[in-house]
Amino acid sequence: MRLIAPLLFAVLLLMTGCMRYLTHDRSEVLLPGLDMDQTLKVAKVTMAEDRWGSVLTVWAIRDQQFTPEQAQVVANLYFEHIDRLHRRFNIWHLTWAIADIYRLGDEGVKQVMHNAYEDATARAAELHNLADKHANGEKLYFGDAHWGGRRYAKKHLVIPGNTRGYLQSYDEFVKGRD
Repeated sequence: MRLIAPLLFAVLLLMTGCMRYLTHDRSEVLLPGLDMDQTLKVAKVTMAEDRWGSVLTVWAIRDQQFTPEQAQVVANLYFEHIDRLHRRFNIWHLTWAIADIYRLGDEGVKQVMHNAYEDATARAAELHNLADKHANGEKLYFGDAHWGGRRYAKKHLVIPGNTRGYLQSYDEFVKGRD
């Protein structure tokens, strides 16, 4: 039953059109002006909370462009938190994010992400079929997936000057938590 529930949930979302923010075209999801360094600061805070959805900031930026230094921050966060994650949802989304960052990265990104990628793809394969499909499948799934993912992204990704509801700074994120 534990393996079937996530699959049934995903099928339900697909059948109801709730996955309307997923695409196979990366150009549709690149966020001009994304401040990756400030967003990674947000990710450090959310991942330290170790609760349901705490990995979603990393998941929400998986389709974006990373420098090797930024990818190293993500790899460090992965190894710092992966063994403490107990919720299958978090493991699924974090392994999916690591796999996509690696597969979309240049050689420098792949070099610093290699160990995290190997670990993430192995964990995803053991977790459940949908996690395995996202981390190890031939097709990449880009985007926020559904309205909940889009809403989360807007509250956790820093895009200064964007008027569509994204954070303007890391400080805005911190102030919003008070």
